Order: sequence, then C-alpha cells, then structure tokens
Amino acid sequence: MILLNSSLPAFLAASGSEETCLQHVFATKWPRGFICPYCDHNDGYRLSNRRSIQCASCRRQTSITANTLFQDSHLPLSTWFLAIYLIAHDKGGISALRLAKGLGINANSAFLLLSKVRAAMGERDKNLTLAGYIELDEAYFGGRSQNKKAGKSPFDGKIQVLVMVESEFMAAGNVVMSILPDNEIDTLKDAISPKVESDPPGQYFRSDARGFHHVVQTLGHHLNMSVMSHVELNTKMACVSLVISHAKRFFKGTYHHFCKLHIQSYLDEFCYRWNRRHLEKQLASNLITACVLHPAAPAWTPKISSLALLAA
Repeated sequence: MILLNSSLPAFLAASGSEETCLQHVFATKWPRGFICPYCDHNDGYRLSNRRSIQCASCRRQTSITANTLFQDSHLPLSTWFLAIYLIAHDKGGISALRLAKGLGINANSAFLLLSKVRAAMGERDKNLTLAGYIELDEAYFGGRSQNKKAGKSPFDGKIQVLVMVESEFMAAGNVVMSILPDNEIDTLKDAISPKVESDPPGQYFRSDARGFHHVVQTLGHHLNMSVMSHVELNTKMACVSLVISHAKRFFKGTYHHFCKLHIQSYLDEFCYRWNRRHLEKQLASNLITACVLHPAAPAWTPKISSLALLAA
C-alpha cells in the first residue's frame, strides 16, 4: 500500500516502481479480488511481464489500467502518481507549465494529464447535494473589465457563475459552483435542482433580491430574499462571500490568464479542494482513487498555446 499521507521523499520511495503503482491500481479497482468484466467470473491470474489479468474461465485478458484514467497513457504510472501527489498537495492549484517542468514531461502531456485529473475531481462531486441552510449568489469571472463605454455593464464579457454554499452555524460547508450561460429561469432551475437535496424537500435558501432567485420556491424550498448592500452581503451572506473571495484568489494566484473555455473544470477543482479541506492528509489518496474509478478519457489533445498552458 502506498504511503499517501507521508512526506514527498517517503512517497517517492514507496511509489517509485511501476509494479507498486500497478498493484495499488489493482487493489483500488478490485478491492475484493479480480472480477472478469466479460463473464463475471471471480478468478484470474496475472500474465508475466504484462499489465493484464487473464480470466480462468473465459480466458479473455483484461488490462489492469483499462477503464481508468490511466488507460492508453504513454506516461509511466509512477509519473502519474507523482503528478497526482503534487496536484493534491499544492493548495493553490498548479498550472500545466509548472507541472511539466516539475515532472520533466512535454507541456501538452502535462495539460492533458491535468485536464484528466480535473475531470476526475468533477466526477467525484457530480452527485453531491446540498441541504439545510444554503446561501445563493452569482459571481463573475474573467478578469478586470476592459469595457468602459457608457451604458455598458461592468460584467459584460465575463462568465456568470452560480454559487451555492451550505451555512453550518455560520461556517461554510460544502459548495457547488456552475456556469450560467444566461439569465433564463429554466437555466437557473436546471442548475439548482440536481444540486439540492429534494428528499425530503424544503431546504432554506438565503439570497439577495435578484428576481429569478424565486425559482427555488418552485422546487419546493424556502427562500429568504432581500436587497443588500455590499457590506450586508459580507455579513448576512458571509459564507458565500467567503467562497467567492477564495475562488477569485485561487484563480488569480494560479491561472493568471485562465482560458474561459475551461473555466468549469477550474471551478470543479476549486470545489473538490474546498469540500475536502478538512481531509488534507487524505487528499492525494482520495484523488488517486478518483482517477482509478473514473472512466477512460480521450488520449489525444490538440496543441495549445503557451498562454493556455499558463492558464491550465
């Protein structure tokens, strides 16, 4: 078993070989022993010098890394594990360029690796639902506005993001952040509905007086909505204000020129870290498990600019 809660030297000593990493993938993928994906038989044997298990019944071979995030990757598993360790232990996130330099790999490979790991992060929180007292607001990402024309909104050209945070005795709990492509009521309804506990219904929401927030009532929840100044937002909705502040600092500190095309994956990474901030020692272990259990992702990505790598 790899010592994921250890220091970097101890981690490198424990996970430096391909065989050790492969055994960890096997144990995570089949915790109760090998099960053939073709015939469901529960017995098989490892083929020597290969990454495959052969079923003792149907004789078909199954790659240990098949149907994981590591499938079809040309990078060694030891490089993957080290990358995941670095990603998990970099509290502010890590860019693709810095990851490429740290691992000594091609920048495009680092970009694809980081994209896959973020996809695993998003998948782990896919079924997360909020309950209890929930603060709701919108945030706008996209850097300082360059539009100073009269009559133009300062939010013009920015990405609108829905932010929902559980407020647990005035302390921020789990958070959900998702892009809102428009201000249509149905769009907001579709964004809120799967992310809020509905069995039983009747969660309690707090928001500012933005008109279309009343959609939460149509979903069977309670809503306390009122006009608030900026100062009041920071006190009456302290949890959501704190999350938005940390998210923007996270973006500014790591993704100096973040690409709007990938902003949802950045949000997924932020939420994954936030929702597990009290499990820091287990973050690398949990992230490797997430990568093992995530379905295979495309192995190819187009070449990208250095600006996009800085943002990734």
